Amino acid sequence: MIGWRRIAVPATAIAALAFLGGMVLSGSQPVLRQNVKFEARGLLDSPPEQIRRVEISRGGERLAAVRTGDKRWAMPDGTDLGEEAGKRLSMAVQMMHTSAPANEISAAELPSADVAAFELDPPRLTARLYADGQTPVLAAQFGAYNPDGFLQYMRIEGEPRVHLLSKFVGEEWTEALNRSLQR
Repeated sequence: MIGWRRIAVPATAIAALAFLGGMVLSGSQPVLRQNVKFEARGLLDSPPEQIRRVEISRGGERLAAVRTGDKRWAMPDGTDLGEEAGKRLSMAVQMMHTSAPANEISAAELPSADVAAFELDPPRLTARLYADGQTPVLAAQFGAYNPDGFLQYMRIEGEPRVHLLSKFVGEEWTEALNRSLQR
């Protein structure tokens, strides 16, 4: 028994060192196969940094903003919206790119649904996102929260279906508008 341990322990140590040496020489890193590569599945197909202008409206309140930097936005006349409002606007645009809808109500299902409960006609808030042209890349209308209060009804202008999106997306647009109007 003692003879076996004298051979097994050094052999295991040599094998481990050989394995580590092989990894160092090959330059390869261990692959964690349980990690899933991130894939943006939001309603905004364009990368967020390509959005150059946004328009937000809520009732009689309106905001038009143009991107002036990474997280910097200004009014069309050049008046800076400030750091906090800029961060909120950038995050709202990013969330439209990364946050996938939790559910969708198709056009075929809408006639049997209580659409008044969605509060989309008129919407609580509308956000239009523009790249370089005059036509919005995405125009989203946010309505009421679902009965559980975790999701918000949202529709894309010109599409008959209604999406259920995390309420945090609509709240980010609301906060961006609030911060911009407070300056």
